[in-house]
Amino acid sequence: VLSCSCLPDLREDDGPPCTAENKQVIERQCNVLKSDKFKVCHSLVNPDDFIEICIYDMCQYDGMKSALCDIVQVYVDTCKNHGITIKWRNSTFCPLPCPSRSHYKDCVSACPSTCSDIFASSLCEKTEECTEGCECDDNYVLSNGNCVPLSSCGCRDDDNNYYSVSSLWIKSLTSKLV
Repeated sequence: VLSCSCLPDLREDDGPPCTAENKQVIERQCNVLKSDKFKVCHSLVNPDDFIEICIYDMCQYDGMKSALCDIVQVYVDTCKNHGITIKWRNSTFCPLPCPSRSHYKDCVSACPSTCSDIFASSLCEKTEECTEGCECDDNYVLSNGNCVPLSSCGCRDDDNNYYSVSSLWIKSLTSKLV
């Protein structure tokens, strides 16, 4: 007869590696999850475990703000899975960095306009689902992940093939040389 048994875990609980002074500041920051902004979700998703994780992570990483923002994002995502959308970012609290010629929006199109399809966002099937993200500024569209002026976009031929401005210039130059 083979018998297996597990030994009890006699290790001490691993508390957050914080000084008493740091811990107070960090606790205040993590308790943002108990604020009115997140209250709408409290009955479905208890923020206490998230706050505990937040305190531990921020202590572990010496108060790094991205640890706070990451746990708030996880809480908001969990709320969203329960049907509750919370708009929580702003220019001073966990701003989402956006590339040049774009800006943050709490609800962006799943089909952004691009050089190859400038009408994509208006033709996109409208759904209730939206996600936060960066959107190109007015008169700019995406091209290879960057927001470029509409005037920098190429065009399509009769077969619906897209040609960038640089490829048109090269094609035009090549045809003149031949």
